[in-house]
Amino acid sequence: MSKQKIVSWIIPLNGHEFDLEDLPYWLTGNSVQVISRGDGYALQIPSEVVGDNYEPVRDFAENELALINGAGRLLNPTFRSVSLSNNILGIDSSGEVTHTVVVVGTAEERCKAGTFKAVVGGISQLDPREGAACPFLNAAKYSSLANDALIISGRPKLTWTDLYVLFEIVESDVGSEMFTHGWISRKKSNLFTSTANSYNILRYEGRHGKDKGDPPSKPMNINEAEILIRDLVSSWLIHLEVISNGTKAD
Repeated sequence: MSKQKIVSWIIPLNGHEFDLEDLPYWLTGNSVQVISRGDGYALQIPSEVVGDNYEPVRDFAENELALINGAGRLLNPTFRSVSLSNNILGIDSSGEVTHTVVVVGTAEERCKAGTFKAVVGGISQLDPREGAACPFLNAAKYSSLANDALIISGRPKLTWTDLYVLFEIVESDVGSEMFTHGWISRKKSNLFTSTANSYNILRYEGRHGKDKGDPPSKPMNINEAEILIRDLVSSWLIHLEVISNGTKAD
C-alpha cells in the first residue's frame, strides 16, 4: 500500500441504489461527498475536514450521514435512509488505499422514474439534483435548530410527535414569519396542531392522553401532515441558509 499522506477517507455506504444514486448530485458543492466507487457508493470525507487520524472519522461520518439522510427525506419523501459499512479506507493523492480500518460491528421491490437533463437550444441544462442538499447542510452548520431538524427529518418513519417537534423548531426560530413568507397557511397550521394534540383522534399515536380542546371535525391524516411539515422545514432551511450566509447564527 502507498505510504503517502491521506487526502480523504472513504466509507462504503449501504442502501438501495434508488436512494444512493441521487446523493452524488444532491451533495455537489458540499465538502463531504458521496461518490460512485466500484459497484457501489461511498461517503468521501477530505482529511482537511476531519484530519488524517482514523479515530474521529467514524463518529464524524455518522453525524454527517444523519444530516444527509435528513436532506434526502426533505428532497424526496420516498428516500430511505442509507447507512455506513464497517470499512474505513484512507486514500492518498494517487487514489490508492493507504490505510484500512474494519469496524466490528428483508427483501423489497422498488421502482423509480429516471431523471432527464433538459436541452434548450442545443445546450444541456444543469441537472436539477445537483447541489440540492447543500442549502440544508449549510443551514445545519450555522444553526443548532437546523441541525436538529435535519436529523429528525431523516428518521425512517416520522410520528406525530416528530412532526410536531419539527413544527415547533421552526416556530421557535421565526414565529409568525412562517405565515408571512407563505411557507404554511394559518388554516393548515391550526388543523395540523389541533389534530396532533387530539387524543380522541390519534389515541396511542398522538402526543397527549387527553384532549385540550374540541377535536377537528375533519382531522388531518399523517401523510398530509408529513408533506405539510416537510415543505415547511425545507422552506425554513433554505431561508436560514440565505440569511446566515457568512455569519454563524448559533
